[in-house]
Amino acid sequence: MFLLLTQVLLWLLLTVILYQLLLKVIPRAYLTLIGGLFLFAIIVLAFFFPNDRLVSAAWNILAFPLKPVGASILLLIIALRQGLGKSRNLVSAALLILLVSSTPILANQLAQRTELGAIQAEQRRQELCQGVCPADVTPTGTAPVGAIVVLGRGTTQANLPYRTQIQLTDTGDRILYAAQLYREQVAAGTRPLVIVSAGPRADLQGNQDQTTEANDIATLLTQLGVPREQIVVEPRGIDLRSSAIEVNNILRSRQLGNSRVLLVTSGLNSRRARLTFADVGINVISRPTDFVGFQAGATPRLRLRIESFLPTVEALTVTTRIVEEFLTSLYYYLRGWLAPVII
Repeated sequence: MFLLLTQVLLWLLLTVILYQLLLKVIPRAYLTLIGGLFLFAIIVLAFFFPNDRLVSAAWNILAFPLKPVGASILLLIIALRQGLGKSRNLVSAALLILLVSSTPILANQLAQRTELGAIQAEQRRQELCQGVCPADVTPTGTAPVGAIVVLGRGTTQANLPYRTQIQLTDTGDRILYAAQLYREQVAAGTRPLVIVSAGPRADLQGNQDQTTEANDIATLLTQLGVPREQIVVEPRGIDLRSSAIEVNNILRSRQLGNSRVLLVTSGLNSRRARLTFADVGINVISRPTDFVGFQAGATPRLRLRIESFLPTVEALTVTTRIVEEFLTSLYYYLRGWLAPVII
């Protein structure tokens, strides 16, 4: 009951915030009942059909003002409408948002807290379970698992004809880590399935086999020593929720529904990924990689330089990813897609 009440209150809060933002941009006279109903319809469709492309595009437009660049642009638009001479505070706020979100040292701190929080949550879970939980819930080391799941969306670039190899993106180390985990399992006497979840690239048209990213990842894993017969391609997952559902279907079809599963994904979204997979009934063990921040007090340390305080596009990208992860986690919470407790 408390969870449901919290979700309802959060939905009401988001509706009020969005309505107030629109009033700042659109004159009240033009924000008619029809326009309001249209906006409400978009929100409802985005809630119940989040994977529809048109609805997804509309939802991204509505969420744009909540991101650093979008918030800055919105404030500047309002300032222009009111006159720059009367809107110094709005211009200053837009500038402050851009400065804070694009400063490398601040972006690193945000990434560090986000990633470290996910790691510490898994450590606390294992500590609480010591001597209480059965061994098949909190395995240690290279305890055998039934499958290794790689959330591979966005880890590779399109394998275009003029390229001589499959190129990795800045998140491509998930593939390398999955191959490493497989070798560790084999060395311990286990041959788990390696499930690659990555759907078609939304920005490409053409042959489905060429546009489906999971096929390229499977090719790379084979080159890294994972036998092709141990790789299962899951080409339908376009987000964490759909990936979790499809992976769960694969596990059950192969009588692995109760097996432990290693989940390889980014450090930034590892907590949401673990809770999402647990929510559909998968006994998941998080194995994050693709870290962005530096851990405080560890060595080697990040050296502070003058450039650490100068705004960069890279830092803005990191901050935006963190904000997007927060907003997506909030949406998953509102939809009830996150397991409340994993023990």
